[in-house]
Amino acid sequence: MSLVRERSRPAIPSATTVAALVIGGALALAAVSLLAPSIPSYDPFAWVVWGRELLKPGQTFGLAGGPSWKPLPVLFTAPFSLAGSAAPSLWLLVARTGALLALAGAFALGLRLAGVWAGLVAAAGLLLTQDFTSLAWRGASEPLLMACVLWAVERHLAGRRGSAFWLGVAAALIRPEVWPFLVLYALWRWRETERREQAAMIGGLLLVPLLWFGPPGLIGDPFSASSHAANYNGDTGSNPGWTALKRGLGLALAPLWVAALVAVALRPRDRVVRAVAIGAVAWLALVVVMTIGGYPGLARFMLPAAAIACVLAGVGAVELTRRAAGAGGTALGAIAAVALLAVGVAFAVGPARTEVHHTRTAIDAARLQHQLTRAIAAAGGRSRVLACGAIAVNHTAQTALAWKLDVPLDRVALTLKRPGIVFRGPQNLALGAPPPVDMPQPWRKVPLVHVGVWFVRLVLPDHAPAPAGCGPRPA
Repeated sequence: MSLVRERSRPAIPSATTVAALVIGGALALAAVSLLAPSIPSYDPFAWVVWGRELLKPGQTFGLAGGPSWKPLPVLFTAPFSLAGSAAPSLWLLVARTGALLALAGAFALGLRLAGVWAGLVAAAGLLLTQDFTSLAWRGASEPLLMACVLWAVERHLAGRRGSAFWLGVAAALIRPEVWPFLVLYALWRWRETERREQAAMIGGLLLVPLLWFGPPGLIGDPFSASSHAANYNGDTGSNPGWTALKRGLGLALAPLWVAALVAVALRPRDRVVRAVAIGAVAWLALVVVMTIGGYPGLARFMLPAAAIACVLAGVGAVELTRRAAGAGGTALGAIAAVALLAVGVAFAVGPARTEVHHTRTAIDAARLQHQLTRAIAAAGGRSRVLACGAIAVNHTAQTALAWKLDVPLDRVALTLKRPGIVFRGPQNLALGAPPPVDMPQPWRKVPLVHVGVWFVRLVLPDHAPAPAGCGPRPA
């Protein structure tokens, strides 16, 4: 009889099957999302430009005029450049898949630590984290970073230490804050691994500095990512460390931080809870120290710590409910659960509205970028725009215009300092500040075309003629 029962049990899918289903589902949902208006933001467009320069014959690879170098995205955008105009969309596909995998990772880690409800709280909290959806929509790397961090922890707890290490390597190719964690993890694992795996770990550790410093070193400045980041104005005020810490704590909803502290307090002997909490605090501290040292201290740099806080919040919420049920029965447990849900919803309404607004802004950015493409065509196309001399555009559209014109990033300026052509759009979140003209000699503006929000003008010295081949073709 027992044999019959054994045979009738449904087969449990393997870990590989589950992983394939999760990744495949995330990829499919990300692909569907591309049906809506979509365009990368400033940094992702730079990665797409660099990917094109690395593989396209006759182009010179250069990092001037854009954001800081970041290796992992370019490992994708370089081969994507072979797909031509589809390259930006392909990167968006990767970034949004990463965001969905981050949500799945938060759920999986919460599930492992305290059950289904902890996983649901963790995923919901992560979804409501400041700028999560808008960063994912416009192709930022931080949601992908959170996916790598969360799944690295989950895979470690599942006993898949090799997978955890390589996820750490991927994360280390997105943010330098991962480096000390990766090195410590490799040292911790060293004695328990065989020589072949030790060699693989050495290779992974060497890959990180090779890809961070190698490509910039080819053009003469291996530390350009560091110097560029240090030169960026993060608006941290007179107390950079405190400003950075406030930004980090502001990423997740206040009740989530409280629930995360509750998890640590109610599970003082749980080594996993204690370890991930220490890791989150260490990440925050590292960003604060780097900010004091002169780096920007942007809020998104601390998103991995916020993601861990969301997972711990799920654990804390479940633990509170369980203890209430244990002390007063099922009714008190249900009351505690409803009370926690009500507090969470009350705090979530405002951030949810903000994320919807930011995502609409990101969708609107695609419309504005489409108008920019039309403005280039109306101004005569790539060759006739380049014939006009210098090129300037709104700050946040700089890398996009470089991609559309098939030129290096430093070919498109944010301030016009010599005769050339200006693409001027309105100042808003999607486009940034319009380009000022700062020429030493007297100058005049010659209107060329007006497409949507874009005004395209030629800026010339007084009485100087337009360069040959510049501007719309004669009718």
